[in-house]
Amino acid sequence: MRKVKCECNDPAFFDEMFSTVDDLCLAMHDGEYPYVLPLNFVRQGQAIYIHCDLQGRKLDCIRQNPRVAFTLMTDVTIDRKKSTTYFKSLCGKGTACIIEDEAEKGRVLDAIAQRYAALCPQPAPKSSIKRTAIVRIDIEELTGKRSLPSGAA
Repeated sequence: MRKVKCECNDPAFFDEMFSTVDDLCLAMHDGEYPYVLPLNFVRQGQAIYIHCDLQGRKLDCIRQNPRVAFTLMTDVTIDRKKSTTYFKSLCGKGTACIIEDEAEKGRVLDAIAQRYAALCPQPAPKSSIKRTAIVRIDIEELTGKRSLPSGAA
C-alpha cells in the first residue's frame, strides 16, 4: 500500500467493517474481463457467505476459477475544498466454493436473514434451501484502509 498511514489492519477494524457495511462487491474471473457484482453477505469466522440463484453467470465464473476478490466501503465523503476523499474500506482475496450440504445452506440462509432483518420464515424452509445456491468464500487475505478528516475517530 502506497499510503501506509491510511493502512488499518486491526482485526477490530475488519470486524467493524464486516458488521456495519451492507454490500460487498465481489470480483470474479470471466475470461478476458473481470465480472464484479454488489451482493448481500454474511461473515462467519474466516468465511463470507452469499446467496444466489441456482444458475447464472456468477456460479459459472466460480466453477471456472474459484479465486475471487472483494471490497467493502463506508463513510465515503468528498471534501471538495481539500480535493480529497474520506472513507473506510476493506479489500480481500479468497477462494469460493458452492455449498451443497443442505444443513449448512439452511444455517447460512438464516444468518443472512438475521443480518438484514428479513421478514422471511426462519428456520429456512426446505423449499427455500433447495431453490437457493450458497457460496462460501474462504478469506485468504484482508487489507483495511481509512482516510478520516482531522479529529475524526
